[in-house]
Amino acid sequence: MSEIKDIFYNIFWQNKACQNLFLLSKVELLDTRSVTIIDNTPISVTFPRIIISNVEKQDDSHEIIKLRTEGSLIKSESSINKKVEKYTPLITNFIESKFGKSLERFSLEFGANPGNITKFVIRFLIANEDKKEGLIIHELQKFGFIGKQINTFIELENYFKKEFFTKNIHEIFSEENTWNFYELLKSLKDIYTNETYKNLYETNQVLVNSLFDSDNFSDRLKLFSHLYEAEIISPSREDAIVECTSCSPGAYHGVLQLKVNPLKLKDFNCPLCQKPLNFYVPYELHLEIFNIIKSKDGLLLDALCNLLSKNKIEFQVNQTFLNDIEIDCIFYTSDKTIYMVECKMYKINTTRDKLKSKIKEHYAKLVRDINRLKDTAFKGKVIIPVLLVNVTLPTIVDEAKNEINYNQIDDSERSVRICAINEISTIIGG
Repeated sequence: MSEIKDIFYNIFWQNKACQNLFLLSKVELLDTRSVTIIDNTPISVTFPRIIISNVEKQDDSHEIIKLRTEGSLIKSESSINKKVEKYTPLITNFIESKFGKSLERFSLEFGANPGNITKFVIRFLIANEDKKEGLIIHELQKFGFIGKQINTFIELENYFKKEFFTKNIHEIFSEENTWNFYELLKSLKDIYTNETYKNLYETNQVLVNSLFDSDNFSDRLKLFSHLYEAEIISPSREDAIVECTSCSPGAYHGVLQLKVNPLKLKDFNCPLCQKPLNFYVPYELHLEIFNIIKSKDGLLLDALCNLLSKNKIEFQVNQTFLNDIEIDCIFYTSDKTIYMVECKMYKINTTRDKLKSKIKEHYAKLVRDINRLKDTAFKGKVIIPVLLVNVTLPTIVDEAKNEINYNQIDDSERSVRICAINEISTIIGG
């Protein structure tokens, strides 16, 4: 095992808050966004990033941030439209005065004979590399974009520098137009800032303050401090956002780069009103841990394998039987009992009923699969099936067990154990 995994699991097995956090599904733990591609098909993109925030989506501060950001975006987009409208006639007139006749000739020729464009493209593509420059220069001269004295790309570059920029740039960039240009840049920067903000507060990620009632915010920050010092997480190159929702809009709002131990975030106060600042601070997750979380069975299977290795217990992973039954992990105890473990990662940020329904569904499938194996590949063997889930609240697992109703099932079904990762040690010890 690598050094970083050793360090990570040393924290994981000793820290309940760490188990609660890293046993979340990948879309809850990591910064995951939906991106629309061709045919409007959305795909999920997961980044090796954890966002630490003190803003809950149900809080008033989240709504304040959302409405302020949307309002600022509307203003910035409106400002850009006004600036562009101001520059459009200037640029249009400039191009018309310099290249109007050339553009007209170009339009007339290719309008009458559109196939000529295709012919030129084909000629250009099949031409030798040393002749392609001459083809383009010839076409530009033909329509009057450049004079006959220009015969190379270097001469073309120098011509545009001298004639286009040096002589004519002052016609466009007067003092007033320059002011407008900088205002345009400011509006573009504001749009980038607000879009970055939206990506942070609209992420699917379950933020650090939204995990479980069994953890408090201070304990979670202490956990992140341990992970930071152990280099499991590190400062991100992505921008952090801080804002005071107690002050008026824009009074204290910042986009900045932060390299700070997460424990110090709790001391962020507004310098204007001294009240706590709202913050969204991204941290990079070590790629080795990120790849484990991204895998099919998430951290759950890897944590089980780590525990078995520490206890020097023989095991196999991802074994297939009867062509259609895959067992995530098989291990053998000292009394030669065979444990077959099915790992299931659920979205935790959902209702208790949905979680219990999923547990019961996968329990039933595991029973069917094990019964088939007992009749064929493992006939006569002692098998204990285990449904290992990422649900760390024992009451949910207990309720699911009770609802299965053990009084109405046979002995083979009753042998199935449903447990969380922190309970697996009782099986290993047994």
